[in-house]
Amino acid sequence: MKIIYDPRHVFYTPKSKIENNKFVNHHDTSECIENLISTLSIGYKENFIKPKDFPRSYLYLVHEADYIFWLKNKSKSLSSGEEYFPKVFGYDRVYDNQTPIMSNTFEMAWISVKNALTGADLLLKYPETSVFSLTRPGGIHAGISIAGGGCYLNNAALAARYIQSKTNGFIAILNLNLNHANGTQEIFYNDSNVLTISIHINPVDNFPYTCGFEWEIGEEEGRSYNINFPIDRGSDGRTFKRVLEKAILEIDNFEPDFLIITLGNNLDTVSSEAKLNLSNSDLVEIGKMLSSTTYKKLIIYENGTNERNNETVSNFISTFE
Repeated sequence: MKIIYDPRHVFYTPKSKIENNKFVNHHDTSECIENLISTLSIGYKENFIKPKDFPRSYLYLVHEADYIFWLKNKSKSLSSGEEYFPKVFGYDRVYDNQTPIMSNTFEMAWISVKNALTGADLLLKYPETSVFSLTRPGGIHAGISIAGGGCYLNNAALAARYIQSKTNGFIAILNLNLNHANGTQEIFYNDSNVLTISIHINPVDNFPYTCGFEWEIGEEEGRSYNINFPIDRGSDGRTFKRVLEKAILEIDNFEPDFLIITLGNNLDTVSSEAKLNLSNSDLVEIGKMLSSTTYKKLIIYENGTNERNNETVSNFISTFE
């Protein structure tokens, strides 16, 4: 399986976020992916490829022009090392205080998108059945015209729209993350050609708090094509795998041509961020359940928060060979 990796992600260096009216260290650091790359190099060095270049016009397949203009120009307006947080919610195009804008934010987010687009392109042009894209910053919380949750551009949504621009294929997007993929849900909420499913911690007491509930099923053409599986904090591997079985059944009923999997900090099984009780063996079994599906798969790893789980991620990837 090819692994898309761009070392330039190390230049994305958010320093701060605001919690309880205090500045604290940002959770997204380059060490997580860099340490993972060191582990993967042992068995997968020949599989690494760099992302291709793409016209930036692909961004407008998902995001509104006004938003791209704002993000690009806000980034350019900042000096090196400066971080901008929203001053007026609703005016600034960021909905929280954990998504700082820096002088290189737009360019770094675009590089992250190119990793996802390269993975999609490989699935279209080559006999690859599974591709693994390492992206940073992540994308699942970025909506059509707004950033949040440490996400600026929606990697998975852009990969899906890219595939749609080249084929008439149907696409399923499965989010396996502690947090609901609220941006992805918004983008495809009225779309019957893309099935969106998210397994995540119940948003009653987990980010993004305002959406990700089971009654959110899509609207208009997209009604019944959005499915949320909120699970309780602390759920174990048995519970998670039972829910995943239901998600795979929904995907099978949809019969997509491509499956995009957004993967995040569910792999952080030993950190303080680990809100699910999943063992390493559970995650390997989860990988086997997904790899046994017959669809072409793009797995987008959107950077976890725990650099100690490199072996876990490596074992998960091995199930897709």
